[in-house]
Amino acid sequence: MSSEPEQQTWVETWARRIEALGLSPVALSLLEIAHAFGFLGSQTLLMARPLITGIVNDAAIEHTVALLESPDLLEQLKMCLERKEG
Repeated sequence: MSSEPEQQTWVETWARRIEALGLSPVALSLLEIAHAFGFLGSQTLLMARPLITGIVNDAAIEHTVALLESPDLLEQLKMCLERKEG
């Protein structure tokens, strides 16, 4: 991801999608795990990239990798979900 506003927009978009699907409680629990194992998850995603390229577009993979590697982005997503839930 390139810029801070783009990252914030992407995080807020995902928070709205998660909320719309009613998955906020599950996502909040998974975010706690992602804080601890985010880097490993991002590397696994990069290794699986050739297998999922036809299913998921490259931009979504890049955004997800950036999210998993950044504790700040994970915290922003958590705050967005908690704000929408409360």
